[in-house]
Amino acid sequence: MNMHLPLERELCPFDLAPVTSTAIQMVFGDTVAIALMGARKLSKEEYATNHPAGRIGKSLIFKVKDVMKKQNELPVCREGDLIMDKLIELTSKGCGCLLVIDDEYHLIGTFTDGDLRRTLTASGEGIFKLTVGEMCNRNPRIIDHHAMAVDAMKKMEGPPSPVQFLPVINDQNIVIGIVTLHGLVSSGL
Repeated sequence: MNMHLPLERELCPFDLAPVTSTAIQMVFGDTVAIALMGARKLSKEEYATNHPAGRIGKSLIFKVKDVMKKQNELPVCREGDLIMDKLIELTSKGCGCLLVIDDEYHLIGTFTDGDLRRTLTASGEGIFKLTVGEMCNRNPRIIDHHAMAVDAMKKMEGPPSPVQFLPVINDQNIVIGIVTLHGLVSSGL
């Protein structure tokens, strides 16, 4: 099959640089691709399998459970732990936070490196006596492990202000992981 695409002249003042012709080719190619997708009734899943290594495919395939940190990688602490006793845990896991949990791993809240700075500024030496539970955020943004990873990124960037992590919980509010913005970007999203 031969197809003739009309081209009067290139947009370049010297009629040399392929500006108009490349734009026409791109519009034509995209139109044909979309028409074929419609004719084949291509599903999102089929589309994703054709783009497994690219950002488009990953955004359609990757779930939070595929990119989250698990078990020993989690920066966890208990409500009654002193803030100063948990500094190593706060800084060593690369998440910028502590997940405050109870004995059954139910999420109570989060304590971030920003919370540490604000507490230190407000309390000074009093920080040595404060527990994580006294200063943690008891209403953090969370995400389910079955959610799409791209939705985790959107949730992190959403209002009221961007965050760097989301605790990952199951249906019983039990912490099973943490997803970080760095982890999402590293995975190719």
